[in-house]
Amino acid sequence: MNSNNILVNSLKWTTGYLWPAMLLLLMLITVFVPKAAAQGDDSPTLTVITPVLSVRTGPGMTNEVIDYLWQDEQVSVTGYDAPSGWWQVELSDGKSGWVSGRPYDVSVTGDTAKFVESTATSTEPAGNKAQLTGGNSQSGTIVFQTASGGPIYAINPDGTNLRYLTTGMDPAISPDGQWVAFTRWESDGHGSKGSLWVINVDGTGERVVLNDVRQPKSPTWSSDGSQIALNYVTGGRFAPKHQCSDRPPNEPLMADEDGDYFEIRRDVDEDGKMKMEICYILLPRPYWGLQMVNATTGEFQDLASDKFSYAPTWNPVNEWQLVYNGEQGLVSLDMNQDTRWLVTEDFNDYAPVFSPDGSKIAVSYWQNDHWEVHVMNADGSGRQRLTETSIITLVEQQLQGEQPHSFNNAAPAWSPDGTQIAFLTDRTGQWEILVMNADGSNQHPLLDSAAQAQLGLQYHGVNERMLSWGP
Repeated sequence: MNSNNILVNSLKWTTGYLWPAMLLLLMLITVFVPKAAAQGDDSPTLTVITPVLSVRTGPGMTNEVIDYLWQDEQVSVTGYDAPSGWWQVELSDGKSGWVSGRPYDVSVTGDTAKFVESTATSTEPAGNKAQLTGGNSQSGTIVFQTASGGPIYAINPDGTNLRYLTTGMDPAISPDGQWVAFTRWESDGHGSKGSLWVINVDGTGERVVLNDVRQPKSPTWSSDGSQIALNYVTGGRFAPKHQCSDRPPNEPLMADEDGDYFEIRRDVDEDGKMKMEICYILLPRPYWGLQMVNATTGEFQDLASDKFSYAPTWNPVNEWQLVYNGEQGLVSLDMNQDTRWLVTEDFNDYAPVFSPDGSKIAVSYWQNDHWEVHVMNADGSGRQRLTETSIITLVEQQLQGEQPHSFNNAAPAWSPDGTQIAFLTDRTGQWEILVMNADGSNQHPLLDSAAQAQLGLQYHGVNERMLSWGP
C-alpha cells in the first residue's frame, strides 16, 4: 500500500483515530525516503585515487597523521583550506581530518562552493589504522615496494606516517635520507627498455636520471650520494630457442606443446651409421651486468662483473667496494682495480645488503625450500641465521593435520645505526613487514595485520629489494 492510499483511508476514521493514523503516515514517509535524497545529491564526496592517503590533524604535511584512507574509499567533505588546497573530511568514526587535494591523490564531486572559505582547525587524533605493535624507538624512514613495479611507500620506523610515493621497483633511500632511487621497465619482456629515477622522500621532485637502459634493477647509493650502481641486462637470449645436439643441454628447458622437454631424433648418415640427436627448447637467458650512474647528470659506465650479476650493494665505508650476487655466490668487486673475488661460495645467497658500518652483510638465503635471513661478516665469515620457524610451530601444524612447513623470512634492510633489521615474512599467511634486533631477537610487526593486508605485499625471490631503511 502506498502513502496516498494510507492518507485516503485515514480520513474515513473517527477523530479519535485520526492523529495516530497521521503519525503512522509520517513514519512511513520517513522510512521510504532514501538517505541520500534527504541529504541532497550535491553533497560533496571525496574519492581516494592513490593507493593510500594519509589523514592529518590539519592541512599540510607537517601535521600529525591520525588515520589512513585506501584506494577507492569515499568520505564526505566537510571543509577546504584554500592556501594549501587540502580537504577536510569526515572519517568512518565520525571524527574529522585533513587530506591532500592533489588531483592525482583524490577526486572530489558535488557542490563544494560553500567550503572555499573554510578555515583550517586541528582535530584530535582519531586513532591510526597502521600502528606499531612492538617497541621500536628507531628514527629515520623505511621505504618499501608492495611488489616489483607496484606502489612504493614511505613510513616511519614506529609505524606512523605511512604515505604513498610513486610506482616502480627496488626502492633505495639515499645516505642522507632525502632521496629514493628506483627503476621502471616499459614491459616485462626479456630485454625490454627501462629507466632509473629518483624522488624526494616526501613524494615530490620525481625525475628520471637515466633512460633507455635494458631492465635496470637494484639501485644502490654511494656513501656520498653522488653515484648509483645498478644491474641491467647486457645481452643474451631474449626468446625461447629450439636446438638439436648430440649432447644433452646444461641449461633449464622449456616444455613443448605436448609437455615434453626432449625429442629424440634418429637418422642414418651417408655412411650408413645411425645418428641420434636430442632436440629441446632453451628458455630465454638474458645476461646481467653492472653499471655506475652519476645521480645528477646520468652519465654512466659499465663495471666489471660476471655474466650473471644481480643485486649490488655499495659498501658505505669503502667507496671502492661493491658486493653482488654472482654465478657461484656473493662476489666482491674492487671498482678501482677492476678485480673480483668470491665472498661466499653458496649460490643460495641472494640480495646482499651492507650494514651501515660496512662490517656485515645480510642476505635472503634459500634454506632448502624456503627463505631465511642470514647475516655474516663482510668477508663472508661468521654466518648467523637470524630467523627460523620454531619446533613448537611445526608440531602444532602436524597436530592440526597440516604438512609441517617453515615460514619464509626474506628481504632484510638495516636500520641507520645497524642495531635493527626490517624484513618480510609470511608467517601469518600473508607477507608482512617485521622489525627485529640485529641479533634476531624481538621480532615484531611494523604495522597491524589490517594495514598489512591492505598493502598486499608480494615477494617472489628474484633478488628484488623490497625494503630500504635510511636516516
